[in-house]
Amino acid sequence: MSRAGGAHAQPGRRRTAGCGWQAPRRVALPAGDQRGETSRFSRRAVLSAPIALIEGVPGSRGVRGTRTDEPVVAISVKSGGTGRRGFERRDFGIVGIFDVDWLVRPQFTQLLDNLAASPGAFHGVRFFGAFTAGQREAFIPESGGDVWTRADQPIDFSATFRALEALTTRGLVPFVVLGFFPPAVSPSPIRPPVAWDRWKTLVRTFFRELAADPRFGPEAIAGWWFEAWNEPNEGRFWQGTPDDFFALYRATAEAVEEVGVSIRLGGPAIAYKPEATPDDGPPWMERFLRFIAENPGVRCDFISLHRKGTVDTSPPDPRRLDVAAAETASQALAIDARRFAGLAIWNNEADEKVGFEVPYVPRIDERGPAWLAAITVIHDRLSERYHEAGLRFAAAADNANLQLVEAPFDGRRSIMTRVGAADTDLLKVPAYGFYELLRLLGDRHGTIVSGSERLFPHTDLYHLATVADTHVASLLTYYPDPGAGARLPRRVAYVISDLPWSRVNIARFQIDNVRSNAYTAAGGSASDPFPIPAPARIQGIRRQQEVALTRPIARDIAIPDGTYAETLTLEPFTTLCLWITPVEEAAPRAPTWLETTVRGGKAVLRWSPNQEPFFYSYEVFRLRDGVPEERLTPDPLRAALWIDTVPPAGRSTYGVRAVSASGVASAIAASGGTH
Repeated sequence: MSRAGGAHAQPGRRRTAGCGWQAPRRVALPAGDQRGETSRFSRRAVLSAPIALIEGVPGSRGVRGTRTDEPVVAISVKSGGTGRRGFERRDFGIVGIFDVDWLVRPQFTQLLDNLAASPGAFHGVRFFGAFTAGQREAFIPESGGDVWTRADQPIDFSATFRALEALTTRGLVPFVVLGFFPPAVSPSPIRPPVAWDRWKTLVRTFFRELAADPRFGPEAIAGWWFEAWNEPNEGRFWQGTPDDFFALYRATAEAVEEVGVSIRLGGPAIAYKPEATPDDGPPWMERFLRFIAENPGVRCDFISLHRKGTVDTSPPDPRRLDVAAAETASQALAIDARRFAGLAIWNNEADEKVGFEVPYVPRIDERGPAWLAAITVIHDRLSERYHEAGLRFAAAADNANLQLVEAPFDGRRSIMTRVGAADTDLLKVPAYGFYELLRLLGDRHGTIVSGSERLFPHTDLYHLATVADTHVASLLTYYPDPGAGARLPRRVAYVISDLPWSRVNIARFQIDNVRSNAYTAAGGSASDPFPIPAPARIQGIRRQQEVALTRPIARDIAIPDGTYAETLTLEPFTTLCLWITPVEEAAPRAPTWLETTVRGGKAVLRWSPNQEPFFYSYEVFRLRDGVPEERLTPDPLRAALWIDTVPPAGRSTYGVRAVSASGVASAIAASGGTH
């Protein structure tokens, strides 16, 4: 038998009545995937030198070599204790766009469909303009919109609510920035009014209608995030004083209380840039924290800031985000530890650099996912550090701004890019792959037994070991410190002990300058930093844009002593996820087709996403007489969406199935056909 992940339908596969072709319960590994036992390590052997390490494909028989000069990082997956904080993927799965009106545009609905195709990878979307909807804006508030044009006219949130529906129907949580000013409140969208009565009327109406709308309702909006304004220390977003902002925040909180809804409200979302303007950092944040502490009746459920990796031409430094978040936490605890206990501290524009409308290559190559992985490790580690104080740290990037993208791979801040200047179809840039790795992580932390000195904050190797009842996943990225010397590869002996399963599957996903990298596949390089790929290359780029493995997944590997070890080598800006799952006989649920249409000469294929923890990949085929004729997709394909760039003439029928990490396939679901 061939493996379920094979490229073509194979003879000998059994057929079940009425449900298409199905793989056998056990499938053989292909040549090159050897089945056997990993090297066995006791805890004492793991922590002492010399240590035998497996190289190459895990599960290879015997040990290739013994190295005594490599640093060892040893992880235990035993529970860290009931009082230890878990890992929250949702704290890192929010992306941002600028203006609410874009969310219902065709290209953005394609983006949202992509996000929805990977549940668990993306959690929500942060956006501006909830109160000024009606006119699309690219990167600054230019008008007051159509929500409330005159004080004697009714308030109309229909455009904003359509955008919210576009998110919630795809399982995405809204992160709503409450702003800017409509004409009935102020003649300028960013200039505060003399009095706040109309603003409070606007806020009350918004929340009253949200709670009453059957598409949303009070229970749903209690899980959303609402932020009072954006960057009240930046002239292009606020033309008032800090005291004016505090008045706005107070009026907003009072209006929410008057409606009686239970929501999460926070701020101040300042641009945190002390190296550019000294007051735009700890001094500004301290004023806001003291305002909240001195007004216990004013609601504040989270603190937000925007700390970037750089604000000028210097290279991005993720440690700046660590410092800013820690400074904010220290200020809050010093001012009023009881008042701020239990709050989340959000860096919800945790991007590499300011100027999201300015082309910047690191956003679109392998440095993008490495940045996102590094800031995830930083903020998760802060949550561990401040766990006893009840603080939680989260990070999100403002990185879904398709409205700015003018040409393929043009370096503007977006996780997807245009296929062509006149083509509305989309491709994923490598940063998109980070979220697919995020999806693999567990809900608890592993314990570092040894080697913590080899990891952040001591080095520029960022690491996060996670555990779930159903799998173990470790995220590592090498994001070189800007001030470091030669950027040499990082090589560690990585050991995971106390695995509860005797036989496992091992996958190593990786994003680097070749793997999971549509930018490189499109021809991006130092000599061609913003490539425009030829149409003939698009289908190949689609295959390269999906998160990839460094080697075929190894299945049914024996680890009778519960320990797995591997030598990991990371080049600069490499991000990897080691994913270990138990061998399971269960088959994934067969997908259900959602869409099979032709758009712009391309076949758009969408199906219901699988959410089983052992789900590994989809396989999409062209069918002939109900039998797979040609496989179209890479191994793995983690997203429940595929575009056939060059479908054959005439009617085409497609089939899709889901495959587990153990190689067990679901039945093939056949589409209704496309023309």
